[in-house]
Amino acid sequence: MEHSILGSKIDSNRPVVALTFDDGPGLVTSHILDLIQVYGGKVSFFVLGKYVEMNRTKIHRAWGMGCDILCHSWEHVNHTEISKKAVSKQIIDTCTAIASVTGEFLPLYRPPYGEANKNLAKLTEKLGLSMVNWSLDPKDYDTSDATAISSFILDNVVDGDVVLCHDVYDSTGDAMGIVIPSLVSRGFQLITVSELLYRRYGTLEPGVLYNN
Repeated sequence: MEHSILGSKIDSNRPVVALTFDDGPGLVTSHILDLIQVYGGKVSFFVLGKYVEMNRTKIHRAWGMGCDILCHSWEHVNHTEISKKAVSKQIIDTCTAIASVTGEFLPLYRPPYGEANKNLAKLTEKLGLSMVNWSLDPKDYDTSDATAISSFILDNVVDGDVVLCHDVYDSTGDAMGIVIPSLVSRGFQLITVSELLYRRYGTLEPGVLYNN
C-alpha cells in the first residue's frame, strides 16, 4: 500500500509541528485520525508491536492518510536495561509487525522513555534505524486534565517542534480536539516527524538520536 506522504508539499512560509503519539494504537487513535481528516495534516504514531495485529484497521487507515507508523518497542521496556539480543528482538519484531500491515516500515525508532545509550546507538546503526525523541512534552501521562494538556502545548509550541503525546488516554483525545483545530487556525502545518526531520537534516544517520 502506497504511503500518501509521497509528493506532499510543505509551505516554507508557514510554521510546522509534528504531533507524535506513543504506546498505541490505543483508545483515541481513531479519534485523532478523525480530527486530522477534518482539519487536515498528518501525525506520527510510535506503536508497540504487541498491539499491531489487533489494530490492523487503525494502522491501515493511518498509513493510507499519510501518517507515520513507527517503531517504539514490542512491550515498552527500557532498552538500556535489557540485553542487546532482547532489544534487537523488541525492535525487529515490531518493525516486522508494522510491515505486515503497511508493506514497509520507515527507518525511525523512538526508544521507550526516550532512553538511549552507546550500545543502543550501535545496535540501531546496525539495523539501519535513526532514533528520534521530542522537543515538547505536555506530560499527558501524568494528568487526566485535557485543558492542562492542550494549554501547555498551545502556550509553548513553536515552529519545528516535535510534540510527545500518547494515543492511549481519553484526556489526550479530548486535548487533541482543542489542539489540532487551534494549531491549524494559527497557520501551523501538521506534518509527520519523518517529514520534519528529513526537511531539517536531509538524509538521517542510522544510530543517531534526533531530539527534534
